[in-house]
Amino acid sequence: MKKLIALMILGLLVLTGCQTQVEIEVVGKNVRIVEAETRKYPVTLEYMGIMDTEDTRSSAFKTGGKIEEIYVKTGQQINKGDKLIRLNEEDLRSTVNVAKAQYEIAETQYNMAMKGATEEEINQAKISVEMAERNLENTKELYGKYQELLEAGAVSPQQLQEIKLKLDLEEKQLNSAKEAYNRILKGARDDELQILKSQIDIAYAAYQQSQDLLEDSILRSDIDGVILQIQVKEGDYISQEMPVIIIKGEETTVMVGVSNEDISKIALGMDVIVRHQNNEVKGIVETVSSNPKSQSSLYEVKVDLEPNTIPIGSLVSIDFILGEAEGVFLPMNILLNEGVDFVYIVQDERAVMQEVLLGEVFGNEIKVLEGINPGDKVIVEGMRSVKNNDKVEIKE
Repeated sequence: MKKLIALMILGLLVLTGCQTQVEIEVVGKNVRIVEAETRKYPVTLEYMGIMDTEDTRSSAFKTGGKIEEIYVKTGQQINKGDKLIRLNEEDLRSTVNVAKAQYEIAETQYNMAMKGATEEEINQAKISVEMAERNLENTKELYGKYQELLEAGAVSPQQLQEIKLKLDLEEKQLNSAKEAYNRILKGARDDELQILKSQIDIAYAAYQQSQDLLEDSILRSDIDGVILQIQVKEGDYISQEMPVIIIKGEETTVMVGVSNEDISKIALGMDVIVRHQNNEVKGIVETVSSNPKSQSSLYEVKVDLEPNTIPIGSLVSIDFILGEAEGVFLPMNILLNEGVDFVYIVQDERAVMQEVLLGEVFGNEIKVLEGINPGDKVIVEGMRSVKNNDKVEIKE
């Protein structure tokens, strides 16, 4: 029995002597770092305001007519001289032709009165009267039909008005033709010659005006800006000087009500950032009221902005740039707290807990007053999976 026990002990000693010692390698935890550096952040005063503009204008045609084509859309950026809307030119050309005919009649009357009429000119004047009478009768008949169609709802009042204008013009043309014919038959005195000369001037002025209106059948923008509103659609009939489109000039402003506590911080020429949805626009303080409004007790501040597409009347966020804060800034989401605020930094491939003293918040970052120096390697990913003095491996 003693011999058996001795053999067992000997076997254990042999086995123990044959085992190889294994050294366990500690694998570092993956982390990502940023190297702390000194940076600058703007110090701002935040308010809300309303978009406004000092240059909003409506545009109109110098004459009435039918809207034939609209070249722009609401919200579209335009330049000075761009085409906006076009009127139907058919009626305008008809007006030009009538005015031209009246001018030629006036000129013919004067020339015949000066020279005396030949038999051919007398016959021509008579034919002009007969043609004018037929035209007038045809238009009267057409006007009567349009009145019936209007009562039936088949035509618009504007279309009836167009026929009425044509009727009035042809009545004037007939009267002019009759006067010319009678004057040819009787001959002209000096005072009548003066009247005829003045009629030429009047007819020529009307002819020139009708040509100008034809040229103005295309409405163009007189400023750079943005289309705010189109007040007509293709096919509409409009009257003279009726506003058809509203344009916002490029010079926009924001009106802000600032409290008595903050108004002393605002200065003329101060830089401003205005935000609306995904838009960010720079501006400067243009005016600061010296007295508060009686109802709100707020001081009105006007900010001029760079060209932008923010709609007029929009509620916007305004940052008055008061100055700059300089120091080390870290993302707020890397901060940890176990009774004190701290972050992890990497030293000699190990995570080291570093207590920090924090300052103001700037967006998603916070200023570190104490604890982190420029050049420190601060863990920004993986910090919640490490502990103080853990071995770490930095991910690229």
